[in-house]
Amino acid sequence: MISKPLLSILTPAFNSTEYIRETINSVLSQTYQDWEWTILDDGSTDGTGEIIRSFKDNRIKYIFQEHKGIDGLTKTYNKALSLCNGDFVAFLDHDDYWPQYKLEMQMESFEVPSVVMSYGESCVVNQQGKKIGYISIPADRNIACNTPVGSSLRRLLHERDCFISNSTVIVKRSVLLNIGGLVEAKGLFHDFPTWVRLSLEGRWAALRCCLGYLRRHPSSTYLNTDPETLFDAGINYLRTFLLGSDKKLNKLDLFYDTEMLEKHWEEIRRSYLHALPYNRAMLMLKLGSFRKARAEFKKFLEKEHSAKNALIFLLVILSELVKYDLVNSVSASKGKWAESAVSRKVARLFGGR
Repeated sequence: MISKPLLSILTPAFNSTEYIRETINSVLSQTYQDWEWTILDDGSTDGTGEIIRSFKDNRIKYIFQEHKGIDGLTKTYNKALSLCNGDFVAFLDHDDYWPQYKLEMQMESFEVPSVVMSYGESCVVNQQGKKIGYISIPADRNIACNTPVGSSLRRLLHERDCFISNSTVIVKRSVLLNIGGLVEAKGLFHDFPTWVRLSLEGRWAALRCCLGYLRRHPSSTYLNTDPETLFDAGINYLRTFLLGSDKKLNKLDLFYDTEMLEKHWEEIRRSYLHALPYNRAMLMLKLGSFRKARAEFKKFLEKEHSAKNALIFLLVILSELVKYDLVNSVSASKGKWAESAVSRKVARLFGGR
């Protein structure tokens, strides 16, 4: 039997009794089985550790540490990275989960030697696992596949757009170690700065199908981090990145007018903050957080008062009264959301359900 490359999976976990079992089962059911998994428990107090230890699989390594919190998340990831032995590294957040075919399909990406990272699209689900959205990869193949090397910066740098979902990523471990591990940046999680840095290291395999289920729920890190602060921290990192990577950027024939970039970032920031209350209101409705949805939409209505928005606000109020999302259900009736035909075909090919 020909041995396959060893893949290391990294998962920091904290108080995840509601979701960690599904996360673990999604890895155990993978059609690609040559993996090791480090789950680093960040001081859970709710029985998360007991659930993890109940799975008797010697490929799963459970480690407990004192609570470091969100601000220490990148350090926690890098600690897990230091303990792994695989040629490739995959990331899986403790409340996300994978389709069965994910690892097998992505590992085939690395048969092309120039590929240093593989990622794909993600289905967004709520706390019950109901699909509430879909994150696609860029339509522009050069940006999506980072070819020529550095092309992805047209979205990551110009638009400050982190279009890559953490739980869909697999990267060559040697490349990750060459850049010093996952990139630590003040006020940011590891994902955005790491993908930006990896855009200078080689080509990416961008797969147009669902490679991960990204969970949104009221207690998720995503919803409990100030979005404005997070956005600004991303811009600050990009400034640092440009200053520290000028030689490598120039070698790749990548040149940027920083003054024009600053003006562009300010325009993006204004647009982002303007739409933020509306977008958060719609997400809160999908999660059943009706009071928060009403508060967010009220902020938006104060800035964008119109007959249409007043009608939507009425539907938000009614949603809170009946405890049912009337706003998004109306939108959904215009066209049923579903996974792409490509995802379904791939699932059949690789034994998915």
